[in-house]
Formats: sequence, C-alpha cells, structure tokens
Amino acid sequence: MRNKWWVLVVCCLCFAFAKAQSEKAKLEARKAKIQQQINQYSRLLNNVKKEANTMVLLVETLDKKIASTQEIINITNKEANLITRSIRSNTKQIDRLQAELKEQKAAYAKMVVKAYKSKNEQSRLMFLLSSEDFLQAYKRVQYLQSYADYRKKQSEEIAAKSAKLEEINLQLVVEKKEKNDVLRVNKQQRAALKKDKVAQENMLAVVRNDQKKYTAEITAASKKRAQLDRELRKLIEADIAKANKGKAGAVKNKYFLSPEAKALANKFVSNKGKLPYPVDEFIITRYYGNQPHPVVPGIQVYCPGFRLQAPARSKAKAIFKGTVNRIEKSRTGILTVHVRHGNYTSVYRNLKDVQVQTGDSVDTQDVLGTIFTDKSGVTEMTFVLMEDTKNVDPSLWMLRF
Repeated sequence: MRNKWWVLVVCCLCFAFAKAQSEKAKLEARKAKIQQQINQYSRLLNNVKKEANTMVLLVETLDKKIASTQEIINITNKEANLITRSIRSNTKQIDRLQAELKEQKAAYAKMVVKAYKSKNEQSRLMFLLSSEDFLQAYKRVQYLQSYADYRKKQSEEIAAKSAKLEEINLQLVVEKKEKNDVLRVNKQQRAALKKDKVAQENMLAVVRNDQKKYTAEITAASKKRAQLDRELRKLIEADIAKANKGKAGAVKNKYFLSPEAKALANKFVSNKGKLPYPVDEFIITRYYGNQPHPVVPGIQVYCPGFRLQAPARSKAKAIFKGTVNRIEKSRTGILTVHVRHGNYTSVYRNLKDVQVQTGDSVDTQDVLGTIFTDKSGVTEMTFVLMEDTKNVDPSLWMLRF
C-alpha cells in the first residue's frame, strides 16, 4: 500500500511539474512576442524625427511601448511566482524524501542486522531440515525467498529515492538561477518603463501647451482621410459597374461572380481568421472603426481598416491570391494597389513604388510594392479590406497573434 502511495505522489508531482512547464513555456512565448513589438516601437521612435508635426505620433507610439513594457513586467511577475511555487514544492518534496529515506535506511539496517544474526545462529539449511513435514519446508523456502525479495525491493527503493532526491536538488539549483534571471529582466523593464514615462510626460507637455494646433492638425488629417475613403468607395463602385457590364442578373454595387470568381471568394471566406498581415514586421497604430484619439482628448478618429507602421523600405504583400484590379497614383506620386479576391478587395495604400501591373495574378505573400517613408521618417501603410463596396474589419480576417 505504501509503495502505491509513493507511485501516486510521484505521478501527481510529475503532472504538476508538466503543467507548470507548459504554463511557463506559454508565458515565455508571449513575452518573446511582446519583446519583438517593443523592439519595433523602439526602432520607430529612433527613426522618426522629433519635430513638431510628429509629436502626437511619438506620444502615441511611446504609449503603446509603455503598455507593452508593462505587460512584459506582468509576465515576468507571473514567471517569478510560478518558479517560486515550484521551488517551494520541490523543497517540500526534498524534505519528505529525506525523512522517508532516513526511516527506510534505518529499517533496512535493522533488517540486515537481524538477517546477519539469524544467519549466525542457524543456517538456512538447518532451518529447512528442522521442518516437521514437506509442506512446512516448502513454506519456509517461500518465506526465505520473500524475505530476500523484500530486502532487494527495499534496497532498490532507497536507491530510486536517492536518485530522485539528487535530481530534485539539481532542478532546484536551476530554478533558483531562473528566478534570479527573471527578476533581473523584471528590474531592467521597470527601469525602462520609468524612463519612457518621463519621456512621455515631456512630450505630452509639448502637446498640451499647443493643444489647439494639434487638434486642428488631427481634424484636418481626419477630413483628408475621410475624403480618400469616399474616393476609394467610388473607385470600387466603378470597378464593379465595369465588371458587371452586360451581365444579366447583376446587382448594383455587388460583383457578379463567375464560377471561378465564386470559388475564389469561397476560399477567401474559408480562410477568415487565418490570413497573413500585409507587412512582415509592423505595429498597428490605428484599428478599424471610430475610436477616441489616444493622445488628444475629445477627438474621434475613424480608420477604414488598419494603419500599420513598419521599418523603412518594408514591402507590402498580398494577403491572398487574386488579381491586381487597379493601381492608383495620387498627385504627389503616392501609389495604391487594389487586389480582387472574388467579391472581396484588399487595398494597400501609401506605396512609393509597385512591382505589379493591373491584370496581374498574385499569390499569397507576393510582394506588391514598397511602403512610402515620409520626410519625418514615418513608414506607414493603410490597409483596407472590402466586401463589394462595404468596409469590413480586417482584424476578424487576419491571423490571430
């Protein structure tokens, strides 16, 4: 019964250890992902010139970096707590094993002494020959064999527990080092957070001192983007009208789909939630829909899709296979690429050059062009996803982080 209890305890401890390791691995993966984002924020903050017209952007980027740093701190706190619980559990296990080993070794020593005395007083042969009949002799043989087996089993158990004790002690050393490493990272992140908060306060002071000016700039930029969105919808409507021309049963502002186009649209829909982002390395500076401005209070801003900041010379890539339906060029030379996927259109705005032509077939992750970097050092693309003439939220379609 005692052996079964020991096996059960070991199984429970192994399960708890495996669960803790799994949770720790998840935390490490999440931490690595957030650290990657923090590195991107840092690069963007270094690349963007600290000018009056970029101050709001810098505050916003720094705010996101601060939030990510705080999340890293929270994760390292959880990691430290996990390791602390594991250290306590292993320490208790060591104490229990040491107590059991001491008790077992004492019992085993008594058993060996008793066996030795028994051997001196009467040999096994005499013990068997003194049996009254064959049945008693047979039982005595069984007893001697059982006794020998029990001694062997006790010896093996002591060896196994000693090995387990050594293993846990080594694990304890590793865990204590891990905890020190986690606490060191936590301390570094707290120092970085404090530094960033001071920088953010200084930037915010600049914005607050001239809030009317920044409010006017944001409002003007919002109006300009709203105009671009209206123009985009008109272009999509024109493309639909052109594609539907002469087709019986076509509905206004809805693509009339051939069997091939319908099959493509169905494949596109079946990949909802699994589509790749249109840039390899990026941070999302604005999500889809209406939202309060993150820096200047009292202003609502609208985004028709995603605004993605990326390192300089980043490439825009197709999110799914389709056909280049249109390439626009603004008066300032900025390019926009439309890729049609059945009755869906993905739009990649703010490119400085393109590597495709209208009518080209593209596959998932094919390079469409290079994202434009303005004179302030900001490399940002607006990505829009539309179902016929209706904007849809890209976050519902992209691969979850």
